[in-house]
Amino acid sequence: MHLPLSFILLACDSTRRAFLTSTTCVLPSIAILKPAIAVDEDRELYLAQPMGIPKEDGSGNNQPRADLEYLLPAARVGVYVYQTLAIAEQLNSASKSEETIQKLDNLLLSPPSFISNKDPKVTRGDAYNNLPPILGEVVVAQQKQKERKQQNVDVGFAPVGELVGERRSWNRLVKAEKAREGASEVRRALNIYTTNINFNPNKYKYSGTSEEKSKLIREDKLPTAKDVIRSDLDARDLYRNQLQTSLDDAKAEYIYQKKNDFESPDELISILRDAQRAIDKWFGFIPDDDTKEALEVVRKEQIS
Repeated sequence: MHLPLSFILLACDSTRRAFLTSTTCVLPSIAILKPAIAVDEDRELYLAQPMGIPKEDGSGNNQPRADLEYLLPAARVGVYVYQTLAIAEQLNSASKSEETIQKLDNLLLSPPSFISNKDPKVTRGDAYNNLPPILGEVVVAQQKQKERKQQNVDVGFAPVGELVGERRSWNRLVKAEKAREGASEVRRALNIYTTNINFNPNKYKYSGTSEEKSKLIREDKLPTAKDVIRSDLDARDLYRNQLQTSLDDAKAEYIYQKKNDFESPDELISILRDAQRAIDKWFGFIPDDDTKEALEVVRKEQIS
């Protein structure tokens, strides 16, 4: 798998202070991450990485990606995480001041908005609405039949009632996710990018040996492009969830530490480092050039 540059946002002054009004810089650092399918422990998926849509001129490394505008909200989240950690680390130093606490109040208790009115929205299509009404039911049924065959379940075409049930389940999932996005701008910011990624629906990169691939083909276990894409998205969502949990925990820990005059801020710093690792891993799926460009846009936003 391509080993992406993990972005590291640090304050550029000598004391590592960083805030929304301070100058920030981007320092590249090699991060050896697991493949995009790290969430799935199946051997055949572990060796498979999804591909993007080739550009017309054939340029690019063909990673799955979305346009820059979709990445900006997530980049703002990344900057926020690094800046909050940098300030929290001052709680363990002699330089701790009321100004430091006020900045953390602003960041953790009243965080900035990561999504502007000009930013695009989450795009979540309806798998059942994208097909003509009658023909669509047949096509979806055929797809389900194929999936059942792969699972060694021979039940023929799914009845219309089952399709209706599947659609209702889909709609419930979408409704629940929209509610979670409404409660967490961090989640929505990352979903704006994830739901707009352009995957190649027909091809993926398999990095195993030819012998391993032949064995999987003989055993009818070679993953489909859909399997690989699903696992890739699952991995991105896992790191998103870890980030959201860490930031929620950081807020609660900060409130507790503030009541106790920050006698032991180590736990708060540790939680924010967990958030840092999660956002690094999430950005590990993004093409390097896209990450650098998005961070540069955010840097200019902050100093303008």
